[in-house]
Amino acid sequence: MWHSVSMSGRHRSSNQRSTGFNVVPSEHGIATGGPTDPRALGFLKAAYGVNETLDLLSIGRTSLYAAVKRGELTPVKFRKKTLFYAVDLAAFLTKLKEAAK
Repeated sequence: MWHSVSMSGRHRSSNQRSTGFNVVPSEHGIATGGPTDPRALGFLKAAYGVNETLDLLSIGRTSLYAAVKRGELTPVKFRKKTLFYAVDLAAFLTKLKEAAK
């Protein structure tokens, strides 16, 4: 089950709106303050749709799906919507930065 955590530590179910950062499933594990912490890169949501991801990464749709095909990004389906976890996007950007060094 998805939860968002408020500053007071109280949990809300996923169907309630939250102004705080949404916690993603533990398999993606957020390292607070670490190099792949999406909040450090300004990501405010737990997951982004395709068009939002294109805007965030400043790339085209073909480049996005090429990264998916190479296994650099993993899309998640929610009904008909394709989403990308903010944690995965932050890790992707971090890897690109490290590769440019």
